[in-house]
Amino acid sequence: MSTISRHTERYRRGGERESLPDRVVVELPLEIKVNGMPLVALMRMPGMDKELAVGFCLTEKVMGSVSQVKLLKHCGSMEREICEGGEVEDTELDRGNVVELEIEEPGERERFSSTYLVRTGCGGADISAIEDYHEGEVASELRVGEAVIYGLGEELTRRQEVFRGTGGTHGAGVFTAAGEAVVVAEDVGRHNALDKAVGWCALRGIPLEDKVLVLSGRVSYEMALKTARVGVPVLVSMAAPTSLGLRVAEAAGLTVVGFSDGRRFNVYTHPWRIVS
Repeated sequence: MSTISRHTERYRRGGERESLPDRVVVELPLEIKVNGMPLVALMRMPGMDKELAVGFCLTEKVMGSVSQVKLLKHCGSMEREICEGGEVEDTELDRGNVVELEIEEPGERERFSSTYLVRTGCGGADISAIEDYHEGEVASELRVGEAVIYGLGEELTRRQEVFRGTGGTHGAGVFTAAGEAVVVAEDVGRHNALDKAVGWCALRGIPLEDKVLVLSGRVSYEMALKTARVGVPVLVSMAAPTSLGLRVAEAAGLTVVGFSDGRRFNVYTHPWRIVS
């Protein structure tokens, strides 16, 4: 279970007030270890932890392919207790879980030595990674129909069960060019949601070069970098992009679509992939 019940006092204009239970998203730390050494601690919503660890290592260039993973193990009891219906108190945050990976010839680990804890609202990418992309990195010739784009945001939201119950999560979904959902992941952090979706596909051998990635949150430079690094050619957001996110996307060959709300959308980079 990814939510817990909390008592709340609801106030309304006009002086009305009522006591009632509410459900809030669980936020707990997850430590990722690579070859026995701590890599990073992510504040996340429990669930899809192995996928999150694999996705993080792919989008942050700790590994180039899931084939480098020789061992993947989830350790810890907290998530199991939550999934079995147990509730976790705020005072138990230090009982976080661990995902351990053995990766053949890992790289880029030194970038995380000084930023071990990555808080909910922050990505794993650091300022030194701003120029960390390759010209034309996304080479896919994928085309996506305009009519498909209109339906992606609604389909993403429809599949976000935790968001519908709490309003407290971001969503990231991998879709086919025909608009069919491959996987939708939720998390308190938009970076984590993206990494969960990417990791889910990687562990199942699903290629991303012919897919569309759909986000509920904004396209910052970290999100553009993560997307380009795994070869996704089209990134659709229900929110806005940032200038640096677009700079990364333009150079990397990534098509960015923003403000996709079912009635309109803006294409900011490489519009040739969107066809009528």
